[in-house]
Order: sequence, then structure tokens, then C-alpha cells
Amino acid sequence: MPSRKTRVLDLSRTKPGSRKDKLKIQFLSSDVLNRKSEDARVRFVLDIVKDGTILVTDGVMAPDEELGLIRETMRRVDDGFPGIEVCSLKKDLPGVQHFFEQVSDQRNKVENLLNKLAGKKPPKIGLKFGMTLIGPSKYIKRIRKDPNSFSVFAGA
Repeated sequence: MPSRKTRVLDLSRTKPGSRKDKLKIQFLSSDVLNRKSEDARVRFVLDIVKDGTILVTDGVMAPDEELGLIRETMRRVDDGFPGIEVCSLKKDLPGVQHFFEQVSDQRNKVENLLNKLAGKKPPKIGLKFGMTLIGPSKYIKRIRKDPNSFSVFAGA
């Protein structure tokens, strides 16, 4: 069986001010994102990722919010920003907590629909329990995911 070479990135060898071979990973509390509206959260995340930073947060976006993130990303794609990669692990909640989360999701969907019909701004909805990685696709080479974990292969 062929041996697998692992490349270790030694940042101490790069010249000061050089962005070559440098990856920036930012770990962000979901509390920071939960204080923002859905639109502001999407803009905030994209501003960080478009700058070349890989963002890891301790929360998971709702599917419609993740769709909004992808839509906004497609609007911002250009030669310097080819897009994003997103990978999430949603934490399964036990019994009654899972039931209440499902009820809460349905309530939020109904509230959003009623607010849109009334022309009102939708209320802030927090991130769900879990973990999300969002990074520029020019750095994220591959993501392997199984139900309980994911591996990310990244490089500059």
C-alpha cells in the first residue's frame, strides 16, 4: 500500500506580509451571530469569508437561511471570490427537546409567512445546536462528512 504524505504547513517560513500559504481560521461564538438579523448575519459571514477566512461557529443555520447565504454568495462571485463551501453538523437533541425544537421550527415558519404577508420584518431566529464551517472554495479542497463528524482538507 502506498504511504500517504502529509504536508505540514510551516507558517514561520513565509515572508512577513506575504499571504502565500497562510490560512486564517476564525472561531466565532453563535452568540455573536444570534444578535444579528438573518440578513445581517448572512452579510457578516460573507464579509469574513470573502476576506479569505475560514469561519467555524458553534451553531447551525436553518435550511432557508443557508439558502439565503448561498444566494448572496452567488451575487458576490467574481474572479477573486469563486464562492464558499459550507459543512454543518446538527446536534440531535434528546426526546422532548427534539419535539420542542420541531414545534419551534414550524412556529417560526408560520411567523415568517405572516410577517411577509403583513409587510413586516421577520423576527430574529437563532442558530440551532451544532457546528458549522464556512470557507472560501479557493481554500477548501475537500470535505468528508459522516453523521457525527466531518474532515476538511484545506490549502492556500
